[in-house]
Amino acid sequence: MESFFVYTVLVGIFVVCFALIWMVVEKKNAHDYRLEIEERKYELQRVIEDAEQLLYELNNFSGYIVDRLEEKQKQIEELMVKADERIVNSAGTTFKKTGDVHIGSFAEKNTGKIQAEDEGDKVQLSPKKGKFISLDERKHEVMKLYNKGISSTEIARMLNMGKGEIELISRMCK
Repeated sequence: MESFFVYTVLVGIFVVCFALIWMVVEKKNAHDYRLEIEERKYELQRVIEDAEQLLYELNNFSGYIVDRLEEKQKQIEELMVKADERIVNSAGTTFKKTGDVHIGSFAEKNTGKIQAEDEGDKVQLSPKKGKFISLDERKHEVMKLYNKGISSTEIARMLNMGKGEIELISRMCK
């Protein structure tokens, strides 16, 4: 019977040693998890900082693009005024049919062009596709619809513009 008690005590000591070893291993693993969490936290902070810097640079770039677009729009408007003046000045010239254009008039079909001959100059005028709306008018229209609570997707559909363009204009004008 004494051997039974000795075996029981030995098994108990073995179980206690095994439990202590297990606890040390788990504590070490828990410590590793904490280090891994800290590393992940640091990586996420760096990613967030990089994203913020990227957003800042994109905002600067979008401002530059908008400025360039406005400059180009002004140039186009000036060229259109000059072209209109040229058309008015060349009212005495003859117009030939090239495509689906009626001779001697400005009436055009979708793909027609007018060719004007004026003292050796040949000028081809393409028909305008849709209404030319200035950027300022578009901004005001977008902001008016945005302030009414219409989503950027719906505004994009209504004005035949890109959703990103709508969001950019709405953010810039806030």
